Amino acid sequence: MSVPTLYGQLVSRDDLPDRVLEELRRFQWDFVTFKVGWAPEGAVPWSSPAAAQAGSVHLAEGVDALTQFAAEIAMGQVPERPFLLFGQMTTADGARSPSGTQSAWTYTHLSHRVRGDAGGAGITGTWTRTDRELMADRVEAQVERYAPGFRSLVAARRVLAPPQIEANDANLSGGAINGGTAACTSNWSSVPSPVRGGRRRRSPACSWHPPGLIRAARPRRPRRQRGSCRAAYPVAQPPAERSTVGPGPTGPALHVVR
Repeated sequence: MSVPTLYGQLVSRDDLPDRVLEELRRFQWDFVTFKVGWAPEGAVPWSSPAAAQAGSVHLAEGVDALTQFAAEIAMGQVPERPFLLFGQMTTADGARSPSGTQSAWTYTHLSHRVRGDAGGAGITGTWTRTDRELMADRVEAQVERYAPGFRSLVAARRVLAPPQIEANDANLSGGAINGGTAACTSNWSSVPSPVRGGRRRRSPACSWHPPGLIRAARPRRPRRQRGSCRAAYPVAQPPAERSTVGPGPTGPALHVVR
């Protein structure tokens, strides 16, 4: 659950120190999310063969494009060329779709309050059907830059704008899937918490308390359980293989995570 839900609704305000209530008023959400899912009738035609073997691919035209993307969001603009995290589910799990097809999705981030459209298409941020389709087309165009012919393979697509994401999970306020900003103004030492000092209470359901979201735990358990998430649930995971493939630092690049 989100921090505002935990301390604003579940726990009585009478049981919280004034300091926590003040911190709660300063709580900041992360940017909202826009997601598109596709059912391509074939493998994604990546211009880089390495991307075809990856479970997820980061799409951006280098550091300058990422900087512009972040600046446009900060100014309340809908980015002209959104940074995308693209997932290939059938590549990761062959049971996700029929043989020879792909189950794919991508998401990007947007400002909570849209003030303009850097792409000039007139996306307003009210997320009407027109807004959703225009933004989905822009996302597809970005994928097409790295996978020419992708659009011609799409048999169906599903669009989830910020309001639909929140409707599916009330904790994701406005479609903010991380449950709060990861900026230094909201790190482990400054988020709302009844506990102060170097020794903080921890939850087996999250990395720190309170986390962005407190998942799969009874309301009282995170406050009583001590020990880190890693200690409570040891999981051995191999390090992700990361590589950047593409023309080079001056041209488009694909950041591949296997």
